[in-house]
Amino acid sequence: MKTTVIGYIAVLALAGLVSLGILGASLLQRHDNRGIAVLALVVGGLLLTFIYGLMVGRAAKAAERRLRTAQSKVPQFTTMTIKASADFAHSPSSVWALIRPAESSLSFVDGIYHAVSIPAVADGPGELQCFFHRNGQIGAIEVLQEIPEQLAVTRSLLPAGGTDTETRYRLEETGRGSRLTIETDYEVPGGRAIETDLGSGFWDSYFERVGAVLDRQAAEGRAM
Repeated sequence: MKTTVIGYIAVLALAGLVSLGILGASLLQRHDNRGIAVLALVVGGLLLTFIYGLMVGRAAKAAERRLRTAQSKVPQFTTMTIKASADFAHSPSSVWALIRPAESSLSFVDGIYHAVSIPAVADGPGELQCFFHRNGQIGAIEVLQEIPEQLAVTRSLLPAGGTDTETRYRLEETGRGSRLTIETDYEVPGGRAIETDLGSGFWDSYFERVGAVLDRQAAEGRAM
């Protein structure tokens, strides 16, 4: 509708200029000096119309360039996955009882001096686990899914502004104990890379500390 109205106004303006041009030419033919003023008005109108159209065209092109630039700056995200696993000579229930509660992290994760769990809210977020590090940093994850002694899926919430991550903990029984497999998905801009060796190294250290705690707990249990 708006385009139709603008087109209609443009036609009227053009028709008006043409009529004025004819009037000015007719006056000049009759040696009437008012024809000069009329033709000057027509030329002025055409000149203003040309300038306005040029300005509108340039503004439209500039807006299009800004839009293309903004779109080109929008990062294209890529998901990278780091996977690690380890076998333990302990039952799935023993492994789960250690790695599942947030408070247990104090015994095998470096740099954490306090951890707390916030229960899930009905029709709201899942359980939240908060970790307070000695360097002043606060970490928090949300438990998205859980099958006791089999699967837990978590999502990072803090620190904000970092790389979005989703981690899956899969626990399965083996003939001699259990196997824990951890898969972490990192959602990063396309131009950014994740050091997969660094991520794998973190989980290797994690497995070593979990195994050491499990072995100590088993030894203490046998001693009792």
